[in-house]
Amino acid sequence: MEKILKKAEVGRLALSEDLMPYIVPVNFFYQHGKIAFHCAWEGKKLDLLKKNPNCCFEVDEFMGEVGYHYEERCHLDYDSVLAFGRGRIENAEGEKVRLLQVFAEKYIELYRKPLSDGGKKFGRDRVSECCLVVIELDELTGRRERTVEGQPKKTVWHHKF
Repeated sequence: MEKILKKAEVGRLALSEDLMPYIVPVNFFYQHGKIAFHCAWEGKKLDLLKKNPNCCFEVDEFMGEVGYHYEERCHLDYDSVLAFGRGRIENAEGEKVRLLQVFAEKYIELYRKPLSDGGKKFGRDRVSECCLVVIELDELTGRRERTVEGQPKKTVWHHKF
């Protein structure tokens, strides 16, 4: 499940307001039982997180071509992970800089290079540019489905932190 979370480029954050669900795609990273993403300092997801920090985060990856399920072409092999936890805004400047560096390393090669090779580090001067949300995870569930000899084979995982 951690490999799937680390590889995925986009995840979906699910929140709720009373009985109404809300889901939004975000770029993110996973590290040490936490998911983090950055966003604007205002918006619906932050309003909802402040009211109810409980959230679910989903990633998936589909494999290959659409295949047959019984007599119809309607099946794709896939991996998926659901992560359950509580979201919060990270306010500690040093930790925010560290996490934004990890985020930048995931998406931008320049941040993965050593400084001696022209690499770049996320600077403290940029911390105020965005809000950083951290989801402290309680539980992961995962599912892998592969077609083997024309039949779907399922693998499921579960982990509590």
